[in-house]
Amino acid sequence: FFVFQNTDGVNFYNILTKNTPMSAIESSLEFTQSHLVRLSQRHVRHLQPDTLSLLMNGPIRKKLKIIPEDCSWGGQATEVFLNMEKDFMKPVISVVEELLEAGVNVTVYNGQLDLIVDTMGQESWLRKLKWTELPKFSQLRWKPLYCDPKSSETSAFVKSYKNLSFYWILRAGHMVPSDQGDMALKMMRLVTQQE
Repeated sequence: FFVFQNTDGVNFYNILTKNTPMSAIESSLEFTQSHLVRLSQRHVRHLQPDTLSLLMNGPIRKKLKIIPEDCSWGGQATEVFLNMEKDFMKPVISVVEELLEAGVNVTVYNGQLDLIVDTMGQESWLRKLKWTELPKFSQLRWKPLYCDPKSSETSAFVKSYKNLSFYWILRAGHMVPSDQGDMALKMMRLVTQQE
């Protein structure tokens, strides 16, 4: 939390926004369960407006006709956040290697303004892959993507070779669909070959 304390409350999930200052107790370096709850509430809870819960648990549930009655949509719930605590900051490079070697399409993406999952960090772990096609992927130049084909404003960059794609979304933080919805939709269409 050194960064938070020395940047006037920068939001780790989007560096162009700020959080309200934390109290001395909240800024403690102890990574306790109560601290994780506060982190979840600070960074994730505001992305779950009640209207979205009403939509997902109402008309969407009815339309899909597959969601069990005892399940309800809740976005990124604090309970899920806490239960994933043991998985934070663990490398999964070997899993990605296995998927790539098995021919599974792997897409990596992140927002340019995300401090938690930064683009340079993403590129760094990708360079550590022992995937046989990595040298060819690494030689590729970033290709610009545009949300609006009539605009010259770059919305993202992509590198893609065989079954690995990496999208670098501009003007977006950790929550790419929330920050750059149009580009997130375009990326999803490209990933699913719907565009």
